[in-house]
Order: sequence, then C-alpha cells, then structure tokens
Amino acid sequence: MIGQVVLAGVLIASFNPFNLNKPAKAKHVKMIVEYAEKHDQDPYELVALALTESSLNPNARSWAGAIGLFQVMCKYWYRPLKYHTIQQCEVALLNPHKNVAAGVYVLTNYRKYFDQCKGTLAYRCYYAGQGWNRRSGRLKAKIERYEKKVLQKKEILHRYYSDLIEKIRSDYKSRS
Repeated sequence: MIGQVVLAGVLIASFNPFNLNKPAKAKHVKMIVEYAEKHDQDPYELVALALTESSLNPNARSWAGAIGLFQVMCKYWYRPLKYHTIQQCEVALLNPHKNVAAGVYVLTNYRKYFDQCKGTLAYRCYYAGQGWNRRSGRLKAKIERYEKKVLQKKEILHRYYSDLIEKIRSDYKSRS
C-alpha cells in the first residue's frame, strides 16, 4: 500500500497498483484516454492493453520486434498501416500518438474481420494473431492467460482509477 496520491486534481485510491502517479505514465494514460474519447473506444480497455503490453513504456521493444506502448508488430502491420517498409513503421511507431492509433487499428481490425476475435477474444488475437484458436498445449494456455491479464488490468482500472479516467474524459469533452 502507498499513501494517498493526487493526479490531475483527482484523488487516486490509496492503493495504486500501476503507479499511474508517475508523470511519464500519467502523460500516456491521458493521451490514450483522449484518443479513446475522440475515436469512440473504451478507454479502460485501451489503457489495460497498453499496461499489459508495455507497462506504458513508449520505447518498449520486444525480442520479437514489437514496438512501443501497444507493442505493434511492424513486420505484420506495416502495409495495412500504410508504411512503405518495416523500418519506416518501426521508426514512426516510437511516436506514442502513432503507436496508440496503430494499436487501436490492429485491435479493431481483428474484431471486424475475424469471428474468432470478437469481444474479449480480440485480446487473444492481438497477442497471437487470428489463428490463435489452432494452437494447443502450453501455447494455447499462454494465449488464454494473456486475455485474463488484460481483463484483470481493466477491472483494476475500473476499481482504482475510474475517478482519474472519468476526469480525463470529462476534461476532454469540455474542451471539444
């Protein structure tokens, strides 16, 4: 447990599991929530996905080549994201704003085009591609655990950070 934390004028519960009081994380939460508002997305889902993928680190790079907040795999997505090369995509997606847009594009495309990616199954697709349901054994269990991690983070965001997220949403709406 930590002491009480105030962020953006909102008291965050004394339990702060994701350390969203750190300025770098707070900045990215604000950006993701505002993007969600502007594009009619669920801000809790997007923040949970970014927390699961990168712990809100815009410079994160995975061993597999995933980039940024949403850990987008340019080797699969550079053409649909309208980049000419994988390298061009990787450089661009180090920009957090472009990375959020790319992550949302990937998530919504899975939901839109693949029945096995509807609802929360989209998290499985995000993690392992639309063929996740053909996997078995330990890999399938790992894919299922990933979905649970995102859902748990989303639940924690609702429980401990709803005042913060709703304040960001409200501030964004009042500016629009």
